[in-house]
Amino acid sequence: MLTLLLRNSLSHKLMALFFAVFFISVSGLTFFAYTSSRDSMLQEFKIRGRTLAKAIASEARTYYQEQDIEGLTSLLQSLGEGEDVVAILAYQSSKTTWIEFSGIELTVDDLGFPDIGDVWQRDVALQKGHKVSEFGSAVVDSSSQTRKGSLVAASPAGWVRVFLDRRALQQRLNALIFKTLLISALITLVGGVVFIMLLKRSLRVITPLIEATKKVAQGNLHQTVPLLSRDELGELARCFNSMTEQLLTTTVSKNYVDNIIRSMIDTLIVFNPDCTIRSVNYSALNLLGYEERELVGQPAAIVFPPNECPLDGSKNLGIFAHGTIDQIATTYRAKDGRNIPMLFSAAVMKNEDGTIQGIACVAKDITELKRAEEAIQGANQKLKILDQLRSQFFADISHELRTPLTVIRGEAEVTLRGKDKSLDEYKTALGRIVTLSNQLNKLVSDLLFLARSEANALEIGNQPTPLFDILQEVHREAQVLAMRHGAVADLAAPTEPLVVEGDPYRLQQLFMTLIDNAVNYSNQGGTVAIRVSKSDNDVAVIIADDGQGIPPEDLPHVFERFYRVKRRHKPALHSGSGLGLPIAKWIAEAHGGTISIASVLDKGTTVTVQLPLSSAERPSNHFSPDEQELQR
Repeated sequence: MLTLLLRNSLSHKLMALFFAVFFISVSGLTFFAYTSSRDSMLQEFKIRGRTLAKAIASEARTYYQEQDIEGLTSLLQSLGEGEDVVAILAYQSSKTTWIEFSGIELTVDDLGFPDIGDVWQRDVALQKGHKVSEFGSAVVDSSSQTRKGSLVAASPAGWVRVFLDRRALQQRLNALIFKTLLISALITLVGGVVFIMLLKRSLRVITPLIEATKKVAQGNLHQTVPLLSRDELGELARCFNSMTEQLLTTTVSKNYVDNIIRSMIDTLIVFNPDCTIRSVNYSALNLLGYEERELVGQPAAIVFPPNECPLDGSKNLGIFAHGTIDQIATTYRAKDGRNIPMLFSAAVMKNEDGTIQGIACVAKDITELKRAEEAIQGANQKLKILDQLRSQFFADISHELRTPLTVIRGEAEVTLRGKDKSLDEYKTALGRIVTLSNQLNKLVSDLLFLARSEANALEIGNQPTPLFDILQEVHREAQVLAMRHGAVADLAAPTEPLVVEGDPYRLQQLFMTLIDNAVNYSNQGGTVAIRVSKSDNDVAVIIADDGQGIPPEDLPHVFERFYRVKRRHKPALHSGSGLGLPIAKWIAEAHGGTISIASVLDKGTTVTVQLPLSSAERPSNHFSPDEQELQR
């Protein structure tokens, strides 16, 4: 009896243990299968909603551009016939309702735009009691998408909201619960032998599932579970495999994200909530010249100049309040002390519960952009100056040409109106016309010379030219000019050959222009002196007169076109066109030389032209022993 009791007692214990273990195992597996399937269904539901909203927003882009209400309505009707879709709303860029396609009754509050961003997802209860999941997406203009590199973000053309019925999802979840409980009850009624077989079989499924789950939790999404049965555990394995496949298409691994961050061209610096550096990408390290260990853990001020950190003080509070800093101009400070202009953006990273994780800051080096901007501003300023000079130039030309032409016309008209004039009077009038014509011809020639010089269309000969021969010819003509004005022209120059590289005709034009000015503004009985001095590498030609001189305030402007010295006390008898000295300056500089002028009012003016000697005329640095001794 005792043995039988013990046997019965053992049997009861075994049965009790069997049912307890079996019940617990089945219950645990059932709960695991249900939660996994539920999560998979919820994830699939959300993915479907987001995908549908994005697809409608993408397809509706053309209808928004063309304002095609009929086409968009047809699109919403065709897409709204899908399972679980209860309503689709389209909004214009002003956030007002444009098109409504709904299978349920919506109130005014339901139609109002939520204004929570360009892409969103939330679960809401409508005014009529319908529990739905809302998915929203902005409709972005295709022309805006081609300007993704632009510094200014384009505003959406509109928005699309999709309402999916959660009741159908809940019904599927309830059906899942019912099936799971039903199967669990049936399995519980199966005998002990079948229990052991099912237990062993279950363990063969659970073990790889656990291993695969651990690897997925570590970030390795390339995991599958073998399908060893067609029961709930097999369904669980299939759901798990489906889940990992969906995660692979919708989620990227940590290594993938790290590779993207490393390959970014723009700098990325992630700060902790206390504004210490958490991480930096390679672009930031290369730009700033730091090693990663030198920056991680350091305060934000290490990468910003003093008082320019956008994360300090009130600015820091501002970014935590608004969540973003959108493309502001700031400056990074490199390790070597260089200040680098940057286009800076930042965003606060938060957990699902709203806890701040850190601040992600992306910045782009705009040094070249700044340089280009400065170059454009400089070019614009030069263009303004050139435009002013052009306007002044045309005004001066008009004035200079109008005066002689007016006089020539007046002389001709007066002569033609006269009656019975003598031949001498006609000759006198024609002589004045010829003189004025010569002046006009000289003015036009000077203007043409300057225009051709500016256009680089004027060729300057480059040949060895004896300067003394040119000065002798200039001196002969200067004596004739000086004699007409009651003055004397004197030349003092060494007789040795002073050879320069240049154009004999242009050099003679240069010196004759200066001589003509000196003679015109010299006093009666005065002297125009031409002196020549030589140095090691150049020769200086000095032309001086003892005439009226130039006031100090006029000296800085004498080489400007059409500028005439204002004679306040002694008006000039021969007022030039104001082009002689600019032409002389251009000829001197075209020969690699310089021209300068000095003057004392009422005492005279001195003009100095320095020209480089020909290489054959320059002294050599190599001497024979006898010459070196003579030099000492």
